[in-house]
Amino acid sequence: MFKRPPETRELILAAAREVFVQNGYAETSLEQVARRANLDPTEVARHYSDKEKLLAALLRAYSPQAELEAALDAVQGESAADLLRDMMHRLVAVAQRHEAFFELALIDAQSNGGTFLSNLSAAILPKANQILSRMKANGELRPVLDAVIGRTLIALWIGYVVSERALPQAARLASRLLPQKLWLDGMIDLLLYGLLEDDARG
Repeated sequence: MFKRPPETRELILAAAREVFVQNGYAETSLEQVARRANLDPTEVARHYSDKEKLLAALLRAYSPQAELEAALDAVQGESAADLLRDMMHRLVAVAQRHEAFFELALIDAQSNGGTFLSNLSAAILPKANQILSRMKANGELRPVLDAVIGRTLIALWIGYVVSERALPQAARLASRLLPQKLWLDGMIDLLLYGLLEDDARG
């Protein structure tokens, strides 16, 4: 079967991802990307005039927005806890399928204030708000501002994904001895019920 050769933009984006992840934003240049892609630097500059535009194109190419929206649409559960658990497991699964995007999003956060991630959050916010409304519908949640709940859930989701990379190698290996479901459910339990025993809460 005939396999079409990759287009120039595809070559540039594949090379750029490797260079950005390896060197970071500040140490990446269009010339390095051109070398990695085996292209003339003028060819890269013809498609992307600077590395800011190149990083933005990479983020768009690797964006999991459609999958995140589909995951939020598919969330099921009767209770607030069931909805939260199902949502988090679905969102973590999407994040793990799109590790390249989150590597790039961290670079965007360091170099551009996280503009792309902020725009992505805004795009999926309506679907996330629908889930929050479902969670609140049966009166199980404490009276907490929606914005506080939303930020906490984002922190749990992104924190779970990033913390895997932040663990020292030995701890990362040890963490794999327990199933992912156990880790994520444990973190969700802490969010739902807190660290303190009922009789210790003042």
